Amino acid sequence: MVFVACGLNHKTAPLDVREKVALTTAKQHTLLHSLLDLPAINEAAILSTCNRTEIYCITQEPDNIIPWLAKSHQLTPETIQPYFYLHPEHQGIRHTLRVASGLDSMMLGEPQILGQMKQAYQNACEIGTIKDKLRQLFPFIFSASKRIRNQSGIGNNPISVASAAVQLIGDQLSHHESLNVFLIGSGETASLVAKYLHKQGARHFMVASRTREHANILASCFEGEALTISDIPQYLPRADIVISATTCPLPFITKTLVEHAMQQRNHAPMFFLDLAVPRDIENNVSELANVHLYNIDDLQTMTDKGMHERRNAAQQAEQLVDYELENYIRWHRSLQAKDIICHYRDQMQTVAQQELKRAMQKLETGHCQHTVLSEFSERLVNKLTHAPSVGLRQVAWDGRVELLDLAKYLFNLSTNQSSHEKIS
Repeated sequence: MVFVACGLNHKTAPLDVREKVALTTAKQHTLLHSLLDLPAINEAAILSTCNRTEIYCITQEPDNIIPWLAKSHQLTPETIQPYFYLHPEHQGIRHTLRVASGLDSMMLGEPQILGQMKQAYQNACEIGTIKDKLRQLFPFIFSASKRIRNQSGIGNNPISVASAAVQLIGDQLSHHESLNVFLIGSGETASLVAKYLHKQGARHFMVASRTREHANILASCFEGEALTISDIPQYLPRADIVISATTCPLPFITKTLVEHAMQQRNHAPMFFLDLAVPRDIENNVSELANVHLYNIDDLQTMTDKGMHERRNAAQQAEQLVDYELENYIRWHRSLQAKDIICHYRDQMQTVAQQELKRAMQKLETGHCQHTVLSEFSERLVNKLTHAPSVGLRQVAWDGRVELLDLAKYLFNLSTNQSSHEKIS
C-alpha cells in the first residue's frame, strides 16, 4: 500500500472538464464510501475546489482510480485520462505540500487552499475514511505548509480568487459607488468579493442564496437586500454587476433569462462574473450585445503589485518543500527503528524484572544486601550482553567487518562519535 495524490486542476484541465468532476460536500461523502469499497483502496480523502478535484489515498492499485472516477460521474475514462495526473509515494507528498502551501494555485500563494484541504481532511475523518497512514501524513502537511508560507514569505502579499475577481471588475468598470451589485451565493468566496467591492466604494448590494436567512447574513453586513434564488428573474434587471459563486450542479442563469433582463434595462451593459465550478451561467450568455461574461479561468491572467514578491518567495518556498519532504522521509524511516527499539526494550525489561524478582526474594530470606546487589548487577549485565556478544563473535568469525563497524556505531564506541540522539 502506497500514498497516492491524483486528480486534475486548472493547469491540466479546461473548465468544461473540471466542472464535470467537481463535487459538492454531500457528493464527496458518497464517493468516499464508494472509493473505499474498491478492494485496493484502504484510506482516502477528496479535495474539490473551483480549480481542482484531487484524491489522496492509500492504495496498491492506483490505476483503478480513473475508471472509478469516470464511472461515478457517468463519463468515459477517455474523457478524464488526458488531464489526469497521478503522483505516487514521495512525489505525491511533495505535490500535496505544494498544493497546501499555495504553490500550485491559480493565484500563487493564495491562502484559502490550506483551509479547504483541512476541511476535506476533517470531512473524511468524520465519515471514517481516514485511518493510520493518512492520520500521520495530513497533520505533517498542515504544519509543514504553514512553516513554508511563513519562512518563505509567500503569504505576505496574499491574493485570492475573490481579490482577483474584484481586480478584474475594477479594470472593466469604474464608479463602483453608483453600480448595483448582485451576489448569488453567500459562501466564503461571495463574502470576500463583497468585502473587497465595499472597500472599492460599492454601496448597493443584493444577495441571493438558497434561503433568505443565509442571504441575510451576508447582506446585513453591507446594508444590502436579502433574496432567494427564486427571486433572481425579478431582480436581475436591476443589476449592473452579477457575481455568482454557488455549488449548484447545473447553470441556472440562462441566455433567455439575461435576454429578458437586458430588454427591461433598455440594453444597458451588464457585467457577469461566474466563479462557480460547475458554472452557474450559461456560456452563450456572452453572445448577447452589451453583456460581458467572465469565468474563473479568466482570472488566471490577473496580477497585482505583490506578484513579483510572491514569485521570488515561491522560489524559496520550493526549496522549503524539498527540505520538509526530506525531513518527513527521515522521520518515517525512523519509525522502523522505533518498532525495533520498543521490542528490544521490552525484552530487556523482562530480563531486568526477572533478575529484580530473584534479588528481592533473596533479600526477603535474609541474604546479605551487599552480596545480593553485587550478584544482581553481575547477572543483569551478563544477561543483557549475552545475545549481542554471541552475535558479535559470530560476525567476527565470519569476517563481517562492516557489521563490526556498525556495532561500534550502535554501541557508541567510536572514538570520534558523540552520543546518539534518542528516538522515542
